Amino acid sequence: MGRANSWLSSSLSFSGRLQLTLSSLFSILVFWCSTLMLLVAIMKECEAILRRFLWHGNGNYKKGGELAWNKVCRPKEEGGLGIKSTRAWNFAAILKHGWEICHKKKSVWTDWCYEVLLKEENFWHISVRSNCFWSWRKILQCRRILAQNLLYEVKNGKRFSLWFDPWLLGESITDKFGMRVIQDSGIPREARVCRVIRDRQWV
Repeated sequence: MGRANSWLSSSLSFSGRLQLTLSSLFSILVFWCSTLMLLVAIMKECEAILRRFLWHGNGNYKKGGELAWNKVCRPKEEGGLGIKSTRAWNFAAILKHGWEICHKKKSVWTDWCYEVLLKEENFWHISVRSNCFWSWRKILQCRRILAQNLLYEVKNGKRFSLWFDPWLLGESITDKFGMRVIQDSGIPREARVCRVIRDRQWV
């Protein structure tokens, strides 16, 4: 809020305020959106500040904007101003964290998740516990949408869990057939996909 009100806004043109919104104000939101799953009320207030500054040059201004904010947030080629939706950006950032975890991207964050949060459990199978912290809960709650937008390349099948990774057309075998399939098959819970697929063929 302070930065939205600190510039000499009255001397800026609309184009100037748009550039400041895109380059400076939104960059502050990007940091928090990429770190935490923000509450809806917080995202609404953040968007309200951006909207007031863009239209009126002051984040405290009470009057509404001249155009619906969802239209402003469209890409320029679709008639918008290219400002990204805070909610969409926040959701995409949380999905990215989930992707990094299931992809086992080498980073301090991913290593910490496997060491402290997952331990010996599978990311796709671990339950959402009542005492887990907010961001982790939101990442876990986004797993179904994440799975629907992932494309698994099995290759030798050694990287992925046979039962819990959604490598089968966006679903895990246990999601599709239930946990009993593990017992009925006689194949261990920790089995990898290579147990049933070899050289791109079913064993």
